[in-house]
Amino acid sequence: MSETFANVFSRKKENPTENTHNASLYEKLGGAPTVNAAVDVFYRKCMRDARINYFFFGVNITEQAEKQKAFLTMAFGGPHQYTGRDMNRSHAKLVNMGMKDKHFDIVLDHLRSTLNELDVAEPLIVEVINIAESTREDVMGRSHRAIAPQSQGSAHHMGSRDPSRPAPLPIDQNSPVSRLIQGRTSVTLSANTPLHEAAELLSRGQHHELPVIDDNKQFLGMVSANDLLVFFLKS
Repeated sequence: MSETFANVFSRKKENPTENTHNASLYEKLGGAPTVNAAVDVFYRKCMRDARINYFFFGVNITEQAEKQKAFLTMAFGGPHQYTGRDMNRSHAKLVNMGMKDKHFDIVLDHLRSTLNELDVAEPLIVEVINIAESTREDVMGRSHRAIAPQSQGSAHHMGSRDPSRPAPLPIDQNSPVSRLIQGRTSVTLSANTPLHEAAELLSRGQHHELPVIDDNKQFLGMVSANDLLVFFLKS
């Protein structure tokens, strides 16, 4: 019978500490194959979750995944040459975009479910989650190593953009999508609604799209979670 991840994890689940008393967490998990598979599944989950995927807009996920694999290899005690930035600095932009503890919790949930799907033994999952949890204060910029946050004006808002970049194309007011606003929803977004608030509203599942209005109550168009992604990729 050919060897698979499931076979390896099944044996570890039955007796996760057998012959591993002196092994690192990295070795107990199964080394690079497990870490690489977990990171790939984890990022797919994050990118499908409208509550947090906007934090990754404009990020090269392939490159980010490779950095995460290197970081986890180091964190789990494996061989590494990790030279990434400290947690404060590398996550400062996300904090300025509105990242809160609830978003960190969502990420932990995706990490746990990823490891469960890969049949990692529960004692090892607990170790991984504890390591991830230990980074919370640094990631959220609350540790003594926290760098100064950027000015409030640097946060992304719907309708705000770098003036050096081309303006978005105007929306056809007579298109079918423009007419969806009529009698379909009582929830609207303003041109200055923070992206994380828009994403949270869309993630509640009651609406696939929400209308955006300007300060004069003029309809600007409909927006979906996918539109938010496209907006950042093109900006």
